Amino acid sequence: MAHEPKLSAYIIKLKPVNKRTEKTNRNLFRHIIGDTSSENLADSFIFLEFSRKFISAIDTNEMYSDENTKKSITANQIDIESENVNTNIRFHSDSFIIEGIIEGGAYGRKRKKTSTANKNNKSEVSEGDAITDDFYFLIYTPLNSDKSILLLQSYSDDNIDSVMKKFWKNLLCYPAVFNQPALSKYIPAGIIQDFRNGATISNLTYTTEIPSDSLLGNTVNFDTRNFKITIKIEPTDSGFTYDEFDEAIAPIEQTTFKNFRLGIFNKKKGSLKDVDTGKNAPFELDNNFQIKPSIILSKYVTINYDESDFPRIKEYCFQLLESIKQEIYLQNAVQER
Repeated sequence: MAHEPKLSAYIIKLKPVNKRTEKTNRNLFRHIIGDTSSENLADSFIFLEFSRKFISAIDTNEMYSDENTKKSITANQIDIESENVNTNIRFHSDSFIIEGIIEGGAYGRKRKKTSTANKNNKSEVSEGDAITDDFYFLIYTPLNSDKSILLLQSYSDDNIDSVMKKFWKNLLCYPAVFNQPALSKYIPAGIIQDFRNGATISNLTYTTEIPSDSLLGNTVNFDTRNFKITIKIEPTDSGFTYDEFDEAIAPIEQTTFKNFRLGIFNKKKGSLKDVDTGKNAPFELDNNFQIKPSIILSKYVTINYDESDFPRIKEYCFQLLESIKQEIYLQNAVQER
């Protein structure tokens, strides 16, 4: 499953500084573009002006980076309005969507690049060089809502999720009016049902850190050093079905290691095996025992593992967006009645 394209969905929710602030993307965007007083501003104008701010923030000579994860991103955009330019990123002012391809990857490691045809042909890759790939993204920002939807394509062996989340958190805020938004992973109901109908849980992994005295007792003095503990639970024959998982997960979470319940471990992950494709998909397990699987794109679109995949990924993202919109914004409408 090397370099397998996958997709993640995130919900971005605005966080106004106080309750008196109008909690909409429209209000935030008007602050970002510097026009909160003009009357009768068209929504399409507000959105396009915000899109310019987006491009000016991401299409710079210096790549936008996350020092914690050593990931960076950039865009290569010339003109957001000219029809004569084949832009990588498109702006849909009628539907408040920004979508397209950005460049990103990892940096921070000194390496060598060697030609496979001639091993003597070498060059240095410095710590400041990013090894990049292309990634598709789509963000839907309805102006009358406080929620946006972000779809982000990545790969099984590489992703830019952390730096993209950091970018949008920093962009979708405004001093003294909006704090950084909340951003949470979202799994569409249809995707969960697909996995319930045709996947098994092949393993569960629990990871945390515990102090030396909890692990070793008082027999060894390690000056309160911490140890990383990983426990992997894997059926020896076939994996758990979803029904079996529902029955087994509570007792598993109550199991203890050195008096630490697995349920309080910091990281809970696992792997799903798709019966139809035979491919594995990693997932995270939240505190409500809800499985949040990655969306392996080859299950839903034809993947050739080259740049010809992007138009099909784009088409699928637009289809998936419609499903998520029904789930997210219909929920809000019901709650507000």
